[in-house]
Amino acid sequence: MNQLSPALLLRYIAVGSLNTAFGYGVYCLMLALGLNFAAASLVSLVFGIILSFATLGRYVFLSQLEGRFAKFILVWAGLYIFNVAIIAAIIRFGADAYIAGLIAAVPTLGAAFLLQRFYVFNDTGSSI
Repeated sequence: MNQLSPALLLRYIAVGSLNTAFGYGVYCLMLALGLNFAAASLVSLVFGIILSFATLGRYVFLSQLEGRFAKFILVWAGLYIFNVAIIAAIIRFGADAYIAGLIAAVPTLGAAFLLQRFYVFNDTGSSI
């Protein structure tokens, strides 16, 4: 299987767009409710993990989910730190937390794709 096929990238963009819109909506809601950007990002991450583990594993990477949740959590813990660092840097340049969160999503999602494809859902030991 071509590990970076056009079909895989299109599935990731389609499913990832829905997951990202949901996660960004939660992030904005948490900001509007008064949470700071780091806490809002964490709440968004928790809700996003619940949604995206199954959707990405099943529909994007066509992979079995058993035994992969710990890796998924580990990846997203690192991505959370990466994302918050980017948001903080953008805020220091004068952007508000809403715009900073939107901008930070781009490199975070790129890193998420690569880590999920080659580490979490790498098909090692799966019967697919």
